[in-house]
Amino acid sequence: MATDCLVPGFMEASWKGVPFHVESSSDDFGRRGDLYEYPLSEQTGYKDLGRKARRFNVEGYLIGGNQVALTVAMATAAESPEPGMLMHPIYGPQLVACVKLTTSAEYRAKKRLTKLSFDFVEGTASMAPYMIGAAVSALFASGSSAVAASKPQAIWVPTATTDAAARDISDALARQIAPAVDEDSYDAISRLERGDPLTIFHSVEEIVPVARIGAPRAAAPPSTVMLPRPYPTFADVVDPIDDGTATVRRIHADALRRLREFNAYVVDRQEGSPSVQSLVLSTRLAMIRDYALTAAQSTYQTVTAAVADLDFVMAVYDDEERAAADRCDDALVTAIRAARADAASTILAQNVRLPGVTESSADGVWPSVVVAHKLYGDGKRYGDVESYNPQMPPFFIGRAVVAPSA
Repeated sequence: MATDCLVPGFMEASWKGVPFHVESSSDDFGRRGDLYEYPLSEQTGYKDLGRKARRFNVEGYLIGGNQVALTVAMATAAESPEPGMLMHPIYGPQLVACVKLTTSAEYRAKKRLTKLSFDFVEGTASMAPYMIGAAVSALFASGSSAVAASKPQAIWVPTATTDAAARDISDALARQIAPAVDEDSYDAISRLERGDPLTIFHSVEEIVPVARIGAPRAAAPPSTVMLPRPYPTFADVVDPIDDGTATVRRIHADALRRLREFNAYVVDRQEGSPSVQSLVLSTRLAMIRDYALTAAQSTYQTVTAAVADLDFVMAVYDDEERAAADRCDDALVTAIRAARADAASTILAQNVRLPGVTESSADGVWPSVVVAHKLYGDGKRYGDVESYNPQMPPFFIGRAVVAPSA
């Protein structure tokens, strides 16, 4: 019998481009399914429900004089978002997510060596927290680039006027976030409200002198003090606002309405001060970035409703482009134009195939349910009729009915 003397060739292993040596691997493959065991019968059944996600448990090590740098690079790769490419010694390139990486090192007996233990699961690139995909990611990235471009050359002189403007705008945004629903939202509100006056409540022992013996003693009233220079730099006020608009988008179903109200408040704070104007510009860019992202993720009934929100996005970007041009900030103008173009293309691409608005005749005065049945053959669409005829009572929809086309 012939002896097999061939030595198998294994591929060099790496995770997200960081190479490492492999000692062993234990990998899981298979199918998903349900096993049926029928009562009072010797028969069994198995229903195949598709392939299981592949799992890879890889044991390896890093070695060399650059042990520390390689270990840090591997840990950074393991914590970086989204799945990446694992080069498996046997199965080759596998798109996986790192569920767990354990590193172990001995600092005396085995210097230069870091042991690695990976748990990988098969994965595909997600677009969380986005619903639509790469186009929305590009929209968010370009909008964030415009916000970032508005910060470096901002004129910010901490004065009573600028601190008051920053506090007013931050407080207005904090009100739009409330009520907070999770720890991150509470944190966003606390960051926005850090410029508020501080109220100090005196202890019970601190009392107001009384006029006569035997009269009841009252605790000293609380005193209010202003925190000194709560916004020393431009970033100190813009960064919480940048995060706050995203928090509104994340936690509120009526984010579009809330962001519009916040924008109106910010516009009212405009004045001749260059510092305050810089704050208004950056704030509106952060707000409109998250407004556009919300619009791109919204489900509209008609293209007319989508275009109405798109018009608002374009108007704000146009205003801020003019402000940036007045400051001769070419980099900011370019960033705003890119963000505006991405917003227009993304929102239109998602909604251009939706129906428009038509004007129909109901041949009389009818309840909205009847009108919906006449127009669409579907009385359940009475909400569409009422939404597009807000001046008419639901039980007295007139002859001329404005409604989305079927």
